[in-house]
Parts: sequence; C-alpha cells; structure tokens
Amino acid sequence: MEKPLIVVLGLGEMGYVHARNLSKVRRIRLGLACRRADVLNRAMEELCADKAFSSYEQALADAETYAVVIATSVETHPRLIEMAARARKHIFSEKPLGFDSETIKKSISEVQEAGVRFMTGFMRRWDPAFAMARQRVDNGEIGDPIVLKCTSGDAEYPEKYHKGGAKNSMWKDLAVHDIDLARWLMKSEVKSVYAISDALSYDTLKEYNDSDVGICVMQMESGAKVMVHLSRALWYGYNVTSELVGKTGTLRIGALKDVDIVQMQALKSSQVIAEDFRTRFADAFANEMRAFGELVCAKTNEEASKMMKENCQYATCCDGLRATAVSEALVRSVTSGVPENVKY
Repeated sequence: MEKPLIVVLGLGEMGYVHARNLSKVRRIRLGLACRRADVLNRAMEELCADKAFSSYEQALADAETYAVVIATSVETHPRLIEMAARARKHIFSEKPLGFDSETIKKSISEVQEAGVRFMTGFMRRWDPAFAMARQRVDNGEIGDPIVLKCTSGDAEYPEKYHKGGAKNSMWKDLAVHDIDLARWLMKSEVKSVYAISDALSYDTLKEYNDSDVGICVMQMESGAKVMVHLSRALWYGYNVTSELVGKTGTLRIGALKDVDIVQMQALKSSQVIAEDFRTRFADAFANEMRAFGELVCAKTNEEASKMMKENCQYATCCDGLRATAVSEALVRSVTSGVPENVKY
C-alpha cells in the first residue's frame, strides 16, 4: 500500500519529540496538527512534513489520515482517543491515557469496538538498558524478581504544571512510568500500595493537592516488593534509575550521566548529568516511534496483533488503564494514610 500518513496531534514538548522521530521513519508519511499557526508552520518547515492540519478534528476527518499520535495535554486524551477510534484511525497515545479509570474504560471500549490498533507511550520499555533488563529476566539470569527499587525525578517542578490544574500529578502522571515498569519487569500485577507525599520545596503546590516528593511501596501479586522515590525537585538534574533484585542476581539499570564519560582529577570525579527526559530517553523515544511505524505498516490487524504479542515492549491500552488504576490507589493511600488495595 501507499506509505501511510501518521498525524501527530499536538506540538508541545512531547509532540515535537514524536514528530521529529517520525520524520526519520521512511515507511510512513508525516502529518502535523496544531491550533497555533506559528508553531505548525515552523514545524512543517523544520520537519518537511507531508500534510498540515489547523485542528485535530480536521486531521481525524481527513481520509488520508491512517493513524494518529496523541501528544496533547492529558485531560484531552480520552476524548481524542474516542474520536480517533470512531474515525477508524490507528492510535498511539501518550501516557497517562486519562486521569481516572472509568473515563479510560469508556475510551478503551470505543477502541475495541472500532478494532483499531493501539499503543500506549511507556517509553522506558524502549530504552536499551531497561529492555536489556527485561530480556535478562526472561532468560532467567537473575532468578525470579523479588525487589525493585526506583528513583524517578525531575530537576525542578515542570513548568506545565504551574497552572494549578494538575492535582496529584506526582502520582497520576509521573508514577505511572514506575507502575508500568514494575508490572513489566516483574511480570506481575500490583496488589496493594502504600504512599506518602509532601510539598517541601514548592509550598504553593499544597494549594492544589500536588507534591514535589513522594515515596511509595507496592506489593505485587507474586509477593515481590517495589519501592519508588518520586521527586519534582532533585535540582542536580534528571534521574531515572532502578535496581532489580532477583533470587540469584541483581541488575542496576539506567545512569545519571548524559554522556558516557567521567572526569577524574585531583581526588575528584565528575560527570555531566542528563538535563531532562528528552536527553535521557532520546533513544527510547526514537525506538518507540519506529515501533509504532512498524505496527501501523502491518498489512492486517492480525499481523499487528501478532507483533504486539511477540514483542513485550509494546504497551497496550489495558497497560495504560492498569497503570492509572494503581495511581488512583496511591492517591487514596496518601489521603487515608494506610495501605490501599488496587481496584482494577
């Protein structure tokens, strides 16, 4: 068939990242949809995209649009997922798929009824280090996983959340990465959680129920344990690192460094730390969009389904739903002060 047109909906920080990576995928054509004419025109020129749309509705109504990448603000994800499904477009959606499980379930029912292909954007699965860790678990190199320790943090509170509309973004937006990672690496569902959080660096966050530091413990159905430290105020840089303990071995996953060099001089050593998620996970984002391109180019839905089953790096809409269900349990635990069971 003719090269399929994949349209990126939204050209904010994630939309630009995905559009830039898709522009390098030879098997597809790139479309861009953005309501801001100046941003759209600049992106069209920079990325040499094939087609431009001034609204998401226009892109979804176009017969040439074969698939979409939803990279808009989180609160718009459920509506756009439903619209894309009804328009019979294949879908990649950034995480989280929404801020509450019931809304996401409604979106998923539309996807399933339409029979379109769907991929959730959990990019850590596509990071070479995390992917290698999962492969070593599959190979039995460390035995059954029993403990996962994660640190996930930004250098400072993301500007996009300063508008005051991101209640509990620590748990509903940031923690979903670690939730998915735990489910994926340990090959088990989350049974119960306990969480505490506070705003110790940005006092104003308390005004709209957000925080800049959080600690949580997750009990897996397998009996394994997960401990996660979340931060919006690390200051020194961006840090996503993990340690996976198995019965016969341990894996340390990820690195702080932006470049693979350490300077040692006068009894000191130093390294350049990744500034943000775009630099730390540049390879993961590129791999993710190549994988979505392959999924879209599959000749049949059966072939696409087979691809997703054979490659565990693909995250489904159900993976997105389960991550949000766990994040809701974390919020309940912060409020109640006691462990909470996950309600799937």
